Amino acid sequence: MPVYASFLKFTAEGNKEIKKSRDRFEQGRKNVEKSGGKIISAHYIVSRGEYLIIAEFPDEDARVRTMVNTLQRGTVSYEVYKALPVDQFFKIVEE
Repeated sequence: MPVYASFLKFTAEGNKEIKKSRDRFEQGRKNVEKSGGKIISAHYIVSRGEYLIIAEFPDEDARVRTMVNTLQRGTVSYEVYKALPVDQFFKIVEE
């Protein structure tokens, strides 16, 4: 499955209820799993005040559905990047 690196940063609204972060994260995890995806790892980047979420999804549509569902809550802003395994990258550039 394709892998994506997502950076999520709290909005002003999200910061108002920062103590609910665990609950919101679990809600997000369920949303990812509902779309057929899986969170591989999740990290909080202290110096940036952001989450880094590494997740896999069956396809781009599933990833977009999950992102839209998350954005509609208004508690985070979102950047997402497709990540390639390094061996796949090497194969592509060496052809």
